[in-house]
Amino acid sequence: MGPTAALTIVSLKMFFRNRQAVFFSFTMPLIIMVIFGVLNFDAFSEVDIGIVDEAQSPLSKGLVEALEGNPALNVHRGTRDEAIRLLEEGKLDFLAIVPAGFDASLNSAKVEGLFNANRPQEAQVGATMLSRALDDLTFQVSGNDRLFELETQEVNSRSFEYVDFLVPGIIAMAIMQTGIFGVAFALIQLRQQGVLRRLRAAPVHPGHFLVGQILSRLVVSIVQTLILIGVGVLMLGVDIRGSLVTLIVLSLIGGGLFISIGYAVSGFARSEESAAPIANLIALPMMFMSGVFFSRDSLPAVLQQITEYFPLTYLANSMRQVTTEGSGLLDVSGDLLGLAAWTIACFFLAVRVFRWE
Repeated sequence: MGPTAALTIVSLKMFFRNRQAVFFSFTMPLIIMVIFGVLNFDAFSEVDIGIVDEAQSPLSKGLVEALEGNPALNVHRGTRDEAIRLLEEGKLDFLAIVPAGFDASLNSAKVEGLFNANRPQEAQVGATMLSRALDDLTFQVSGNDRLFELETQEVNSRSFEYVDFLVPGIIAMAIMQTGIFGVAFALIQLRQQGVLRRLRAAPVHPGHFLVGQILSRLVVSIVQTLILIGVGVLMLGVDIRGSLVTLIVLSLIGGGLFISIGYAVSGFARSEESAAPIANLIALPMMFMSGVFFSRDSLPAVLQQITEYFPLTYLANSMRQVTTEGSGLLDVSGDLLGLAAWTIACFFLAVRVFRWE
């Protein structure tokens, strides 16, 4: 057995014998995922309604503006094909199509409404709000005569639940925590105990030790991913549409990135006491603003633009696309480029600041 393989096995043994490390790497993400999954935060929220304005008339634009001004609705504009695709994927609760020729001069102008059959409560709210907006438009134009009608039909959309959103975010968060906290604190302990100094002087090349540390953490990332997916599918009923191999590849890439950040933190910090605030300063903003628990759409516009470039945002988004949409690596190439850029930058930073003593 080569020195790298031997040191990797030793590092894995050290990790799994550390009860605190195992708890925070495996048990804590599981507890968070189960609690948030059971609470079912998406029981009822804003109604996602799509609007396709094929008329592009002053009257139709007034209708769209009225719907966008309703605080109970989250309105998405788009083309017919795009909106129907979103409805079928379960990303819209209701879709309203305003046809070309939508005009008050007609005896009756019809608006087409498509229901998401898997979210009947939200779809009914969307239909009710649209009917009220049409009634208000009728009153403004004619006074009493009903000029506009709403014709509705159901569409069997994919059921997209909160747990489908949550699980890939929790997986990404767990990989981040293992990479940053696990690596940083382990290396600082070894440095304080003089282990790193002895290894540097030993006949074993120091690079073998560092590679062994990286490989052991990547193994942990894979195990985390498999456990969380298994619990999500078996306990919470999560529908994984993408390839498990793709998710493992993403977990390895994300693990490499956050391990680099962990090495950088261990280089900056002199002790465990100083490492904790540095690691938390990096991890906490990403945990709560990278779309782990809730969509980043709820953030202010400025924060949405900033957090779009967070490392955890790239990892969570790519994993969520794989699990919910069945995307492959080519489909998440933009997120992969973001992860690659962060990994290169953090790796060179870690090399510059890493200390053996």
